[in-house]
Amino acid sequence: MIKNLITTVFRHILKHPGYSILNILGLSLGITSALFLIIYVSDEVSYDRYHDKADRIYRVSSKITEPDDQFTWIFAQIPFGPQVAQDYPEVEAFVRFIPMNRTLFKYQDKEYNEEYFY
Repeated sequence: MIKNLITTVFRHILKHPGYSILNILGLSLGITSALFLIIYVSDEVSYDRYHDKADRIYRVSSKITEPDDQFTWIFAQIPFGPQVAQDYPEVEAFVRFIPMNRTLFKYQDKEYNEEYFY
């Protein structure tokens, strides 16, 4: 049965080479795109999932509306963290990420220059 099916497939490929190549390329492109999409989504969903309390991690963002534009701003002012921790007892801890273009680190007698460091 399988031998008959394989023979039929090869006959069809040889009889209609352009149509067969188009179908095979389309199928392989579709499968590749689906796999890349699955990999991307699984990576985005697994963000910060290595923490024990990952379901309790939040990121502060501000939705700003201007007369001619609307955008989301991911930055908070520096006093925001301590103020929220003081006002809301549910907040256990906070952290700030401050971007530094180029930073020099020294450890014992070694020095390291890091670029785009937080």
